[in-house]
Amino acid sequence: MAAVTANKVLTTTTRSGRSAYQIKNGDTIYAGELVGIEASSGYLTTWADGANDVFVGIVLGDALGVSPGGALTGDTSATPVPEARVDDSGVVLTHLTSVAGASAVTATGDLVYCPDGDIDELTTTIGSNVHPVGFVKRWRSATDVDVQLFTPTEMLAQANA
Repeated sequence: MAAVTANKVLTTTTRSGRSAYQIKNGDTIYAGELVGIEASSGYLTTWADGANDVFVGIVLGDALGVSPGGALTGDTSATPVPEARVDDSGVVLTHLTSVAGASAVTATGDLVYCPDGDIDELTTTIGSNVHPVGFVKRWRSATDVDVQLFTPTEMLAQANA
């Protein structure tokens, strides 16, 4: 193998922050919804916690290839394919009024799961959930909880631990 003998100009991005993902054909997603990459299609869809799905983050209110204010609906035959912008930085959801199972300060640090894209369904109970989407970062009361969401990298590390 030869050593590099000239400068290489690479195009890079940060590994998390705000990224655009192509939306699964026919799926409509909403701002504030949890989303993931569906293993069977490779597209962004509402989080459903499937066995091989990858949690991505929370949908922002805008999209590429979609009229401003329009529904964020996937159309893989469109040019360009509509893409939703997602905060995949591991944002902290603050002052949540309901996280099932987080009924005492001892819930701090507990993994948090969600069976679907609705943050009102966050829970510390594993049940039939497969992948954690974050952890309880701060507990003030049973009706005032902060949840730190995982980045896709952190979610994969948890899934493969």
